[in-house]
Amino acid sequence: MKLVVLASFLLSLGSLFAQGPATMGVSEIRAGMKGHGRTVFQGGKIDRFDFEVVGVQKNAAPGRSRIMVRASGGPLADTGILAGMSGSPCYIDGKLIGALSTGIVFEKEPIGGITPIAEMLEQLKDIPDLAPSRTPLILPKLEPPKVLKSALMGKMLPFSEVMGDQDPQSLPMALAGSPLGAEAQRLWAGWPVTFAAGPALSGGREEASPLEPGGMAAISLMQGDLDLTASGTITYVSGKRVLLFGHQLFNLGPVDLPLWSATVATTVSSYQSSFKLAMPVAPIGALRLDRNSGVAGILGAEARMVPMRIGLNLGGKRTLNFRFELMDHPVATPALAATAVAQTLDAHTRGLGFQSLSMQGNIKLAGQSAIQIENVIADLNPGRLAQYLGGMLQAICLNPFEKPVFEGISITIKAEERLDLTGIAGVRLLKARAKRGEVLPVLVTLQNIQGVRETATFNIQVPSSAAKGKAVLMVGDGFSLMAADPDERVIETASMGDMVRILNGALRNNHVYALLVQVQPGAGLRGGRIEGIPPTVASLVGGDGASSDNRLQRRIVGRALLPLEREVRGLSQLEVEIE
Repeated sequence: MKLVVLASFLLSLGSLFAQGPATMGVSEIRAGMKGHGRTVFQGGKIDRFDFEVVGVQKNAAPGRSRIMVRASGGPLADTGILAGMSGSPCYIDGKLIGALSTGIVFEKEPIGGITPIAEMLEQLKDIPDLAPSRTPLILPKLEPPKVLKSALMGKMLPFSEVMGDQDPQSLPMALAGSPLGAEAQRLWAGWPVTFAAGPALSGGREEASPLEPGGMAAISLMQGDLDLTASGTITYVSGKRVLLFGHQLFNLGPVDLPLWSATVATTVSSYQSSFKLAMPVAPIGALRLDRNSGVAGILGAEARMVPMRIGLNLGGKRTLNFRFELMDHPVATPALAATAVAQTLDAHTRGLGFQSLSMQGNIKLAGQSAIQIENVIADLNPGRLAQYLGGMLQAICLNPFEKPVFEGISITIKAEERLDLTGIAGVRLLKARAKRGEVLPVLVTLQNIQGVRETATFNIQVPSSAAKGKAVLMVGDGFSLMAADPDERVIETASMGDMVRILNGALRNNHVYALLVQVQPGAGLRGGRIEGIPPTVASLVGGDGASSDNRLQRRIVGRALLPLEREVRGLSQLEVEIE
């Protein structure tokens, strides 16, 4: 998208850009002092609200303070502090003291917290002129193998596990735009956001608030055939640099997101947390910095997002094509991609009756092989497909090796009016003993949802390198086999390329696998490969080989594959004697 910023408009703000306002430090502020703030309650008009200082909360965080105030004016007596007021500049005796940034959930009167302006200026002074070349590299607040293991089981880790608990005093961020269904909203559980359906724009006649302190601005997290924006208030403008919010978006440092002017359709009063129903009007620049004390952007700049395409085939009768642009962000990109899948399916597939959904596609990364996407679900829960894609993206975004550069996400989903579900009803060995070097025949009984059974035969080669003694035959779908091994240390990677190979070799839920497993003390691959076995088999091999580890660890000595192209569920285990 090309940004158009009118030169005459920027020139009209020349006097404002010349220098920032006079400021007042926290040390000068006392309880009982009165002041006023600037924000938008309706349309694009900046209104005034009043406040009285309740006190200063020293060390609200190490080295950080929060000015607590009781506000009044506009709708605040009915709504309390509104989400979307974050960033509202507050003044005492004409001096800027900071940005209104926090509220209290279920508050009965409009009491909120102000982030001191000195803290915002300190953290946001170095706004990069150029966008970061790659999405930020971060590690989750858990072991990276757990993220990969979750992806290999077709699941996303919730925000609360990835990023930890959030500040309970932070105002939930209102994401406005397309209304989200229950499945999509569940993807964001544990993150301080609320969702609101934004009214449609009507021919460009909306009044955008001015780009000055107190005006509204919107940050686009997703745009295209699904829109999600986070709106807040401008605190400070200097030249082409603008500061907003007074609190973090995701606290990721350098970012690159579209920045829009905005208008307020109305305010929504809620017993839990009231909010402004704001919507973007026109692109004005790019958000470039995301810190604990606020966010900062450059007017007139352009932002780069992750392109995503979804083709939805409805029973072979017609295909719908959708395009999205997603925030390039380690935490948000997986959730946004999963949201796009969940919302697309919710809007165009049935909610009752038999239905099967199959997904194929790829994730393209610069300098890496494309990550292949393949999954089938045979029920009416589109959230499972969404979780599968989101989990794959989490594994890439939260890798500890290098910053991924997304070139695009492209998937095709086929919806069929039938239930393509098969269960593993039984497993039988034709003989309980097998010699090294010979073939072990395995009979598997499969049963579909109507009760019809069929039998398939596996032939597993027992290698001459297998140890004499007991072995376990594990027969099941890929996800069940992954879930059967809880030891996450076994997933060993040393590069982004390893991550890509493991994801591409993932055990799928539309095939039946037979794995012949032996146990021995301290066995481990340390990331190595067994001849003829896909990379994810390492997930069923235990330990790190350390001499101090005397636990029994598993080693796969043989395997076979039965592709079915329909969802398979179940897991059976049998003992085999190797001679």
